[in-house]
Formats: sequence, structure tokens, C-alpha cells
Amino acid sequence: MGKVRVDVLFGGRDNCHVESILFEVVDMESPYHTLLGRPALAKFMASTHTAYLKMKIPAPNGPITVVGNYKVSLETASAGSNFAESLVIAEEKRRIQTVVTLAQSSQLNLAAMSRPIGGTTFNPSKETKDIVLDPAHPERTVHIGVGLSEA
Repeated sequence: MGKVRVDVLFGGRDNCHVESILFEVVDMESPYHTLLGRPALAKFMASTHTAYLKMKIPAPNGPITVVGNYKVSLETASAGSNFAESLVIAEEKRRIQTVVTLAQSSQLNLAAMSRPIGGTTFNPSKETKDIVLDPAHPERTVHIGVGLSEA
């Protein structure tokens, strides 16, 4: 939809770090309010540790530690996963409906659907020979063209 520049602040009155971040605004549902990408984290010189859900940011009076909530993180990840899955299912339903509509409008029969439209069926060359793959198992063979060598 567009972009907006917002001053983002971490910390409190006695120790804070402020940076102006350019956000892209999108029109979609999401469990997140904002996402800070690598450029924003680099601007803050943030050090992240995803396993501990912690982020440290340098500030004038010492580092600022931002601590995440494991329970909220799992809920948000689950909501995001469910949202992504619903988008995939919606797209698959749309594609199926397109195929059904095409089949109904063209009144295709099963014989026509057995090969690509306008395509030809594969016909192997009549000039082939059988090569035994393993002498211990002579029934295991492969068909190759007569013009090809065994090596």
C-alpha cells in the first residue's frame, strides 16, 4: 500500500536508543503488528539470539535487553502458520475451480485428458537392444538405442 517512516525507540527515559525506520505498509491480516528486518536491526546494531528470545541494543548508558515471551512467540508462530496455510488452501481451491470450469466449458472426455492437448504420445524407437545390467541377474535389463554403445 505504501511506505511510512516511524521513529522507533527501545529503552526508557534514562537509557534509550531511537532510530528512524522506513516501514512498508501492506493490506493483509497478520498476527504481527510490525516486523523489523535485517536493515532495521543493523541500524540499531542489535544482537539477537532467537533460541533465548533476546535482543541486545547498545545505548548511551549501557546495553538495552529486550526479552521475548516464549508462550506468545509460539502462539504468534502458530497463527502465522495457520494464516499461510489458509492462503495456500485458498489458492489450491481457486486452481481446482479453474480446471473444473475449463473442463466443463470444453466438455472434455476422459480420452482427451489422457494426453496433453495437442501433444503426441511417446513411441520408442523400434531399433533397440537389451543390455543385461548384472550378469548374476540376467532378467534385469535396460533397452537402449542400437546406435548407443554399452559403455
